Amino acid sequence: MGNASRPHPDAGFSLIEVMFATAVLALIVAGLTQTVVSGQAHTYNALHEGRALSLGEALMDEVLTLGYTDPDGDTTPGPDSGETTRDTFDALDDYHGYTEAAGALTDPAGVAYPELHQKFERSVTAEYDTVNVAVFGGSRNVINITVTVAEPGRRSWTITRSVPEPAP
Repeated sequence: MGNASRPHPDAGFSLIEVMFATAVLALIVAGLTQTVVSGQAHTYNALHEGRALSLGEALMDEVLTLGYTDPDGDTTPGPDSGETTRDTFDALDDYHGYTEAAGALTDPAGVAYPELHQKFERSVTAEYDTVNVAVFGGSRNVINITVTVAEPGRRSWTITRSVPEPAP
């Protein structure tokens, strides 16, 4: 006497069970993929921002190696007569208006930065100002140096330093 309604012990999954398991697996894989892609995007953005800030800090360091007072006595921001390239600048304010286009970024020696850094452009402004600093007993003249690193058509990063006039 056999029981015709009892399943055979070698029977597998039904088509519905296989389709349900496949759908669940697809959702899990999609969720994991989204997590990995999001993590990679965050890593790329952090590296990209790090490159931009390192370019800005490098140019700021270069500017800050120069003196506050121009040897020629000029107090107008921008390069003086005859100062046509950054290797001829002799004071902080000479960098005012200096720019480097994307694809043409170089270090102070004129060596091009690696390709990953060439997606950015850099510019410098130098502005004279007077600030009231109680610790110094009153007002003090400063030059505000601002280096901007930009990714053309997208975002930009700005670094600003105030350099006080040396005491007489």
